[in-house]
Amino acid sequence: MVSNSGSGSVNCSASSTSSSSTATTAAAVKAYLYTYPLVSVEVTRRQSTNCPAADPSIGVAPMNQLAPLNFLPDASFTGVVRPNVDTLYTSLFFDVSAEPLVVGVPDMGGRYHLFPIMDMWSNVDASPGPRTLGEVHGYHFAIVGPNFHGALPEGVHEYRLPTDAGWMIGRIQVDGPEDVVNVIALQNQMSAVPLSAYGTPFVAPPNTDLHPDWPEGRQVAQYIHGLTPQQYWDLYYSSLSHTQTRSCDKALLDQLAGMGWSPQQRLNLNALPDIERTRWEQAWPEALSQIEVDLGSEDANGWKTIRADIGDYGTNYGARAVVAHGGLGANLPQDAVYSTTRVDHKGAQLRAEHTYVLHFATDQLPPVKSFWSLSLYDEHGFFVDNPINRYAVRGESLNRNPDGSIDIYIQRENPDPAKEPNWLPTPTTGDFNLMLRFYWPAQAIIDGRWDPPAITRSVDP
Repeated sequence: MVSNSGSGSVNCSASSTSSSSTATTAAAVKAYLYTYPLVSVEVTRRQSTNCPAADPSIGVAPMNQLAPLNFLPDASFTGVVRPNVDTLYTSLFFDVSAEPLVVGVPDMGGRYHLFPIMDMWSNVDASPGPRTLGEVHGYHFAIVGPNFHGALPEGVHEYRLPTDAGWMIGRIQVDGPEDVVNVIALQNQMSAVPLSAYGTPFVAPPNTDLHPDWPEGRQVAQYIHGLTPQQYWDLYYSSLSHTQTRSCDKALLDQLAGMGWSPQQRLNLNALPDIERTRWEQAWPEALSQIEVDLGSEDANGWKTIRADIGDYGTNYGARAVVAHGGLGANLPQDAVYSTTRVDHKGAQLRAEHTYVLHFATDQLPPVKSFWSLSLYDEHGFFVDNPINRYAVRGESLNRNPDGSIDIYIQRENPDPAKEPNWLPTPTTGDFNLMLRFYWPAQAIIDGRWDPPAITRSVDP
């Protein structure tokens, strides 16, 4: 009996130690998941603001200055994966710890636009535009930090964030290459001025705080993937607003505090006992395995669509990290919903040597309040060279069949002159994938009552 009791006691102790170790490692994984979006925004900020002045040719500008991008990407563009030719971007990385920043938007003349404002945790806290403000003919809004207690000028919309720093990613509808000059004119009429300079002539000063050691021209997710655990935490603790957590984070922060982690106190792995340091080091690849996965959990007719836990994540830190990895800067579903597919109606990979059709029945056209588009990418997520330099088709520009339905021809060769307006060229060889974008989608898309139809492969000759 003594022997059995002793054996049982040893086993119980080992089980308890193992459970404790597993729990600690799991908590460390949660810390990586929780902080990953802020680190992603910070790396993007450093790459986008480390310049003396704004450069519209590449869409960069110093902090608190507008960074318009004044061209549509083509097959040579590899700056970001899955670019779009539906909108021109105007970006703004801001730090309003000293005072609010007032952004001016000109009369868009009914043109669809939105200026979502993200905090450093990648949550969309506001989305100025016609969906939220109605059809206004020019307006101003102020980006305000959590500790501002002053007054704003009359008529200026206030958008208060939980962090002083963040990122605004403006999008203005562009109707093809010939319309770019019109959108550039609108971009040039926008303004961003400190509250103290509002209503007066203001010229942004040149940026002299340059950092040659900051990353440049790096794909953000790949850059973060290559960091050691200590390099990751050093980057986190040097990031803007890393101590400005959200009120809903308290439960997780209390749990992480139990293992010695906090947003305020730098984590020095080398100062930890070997067993604790090892747990943090082992948790990093485990966290990446949960972060570096495909976006989209719903699958209908071969399409993956993200409708929930995007843009506004609450306490779903895992979903927030996955989106930060694969789609940093994602909109709220009320502003835009994206569907992606790599397969046809039989589940086979889309291939350049085959011909396909995407058919929308008359009563199944995408229900949107603005517009929709279909873009094609190669296996790496970039546009492909083709004889007509067409990288996407727009719903309102497509020819309809006599019954009102729409066919989009997805193939390598021109289907014929009559069908050419609805032709989306594929690569000469290899795999490809597609993305449907729905701007200002109807509720049927948001709640899943409407799904895209499957891509149908034609019978090869």
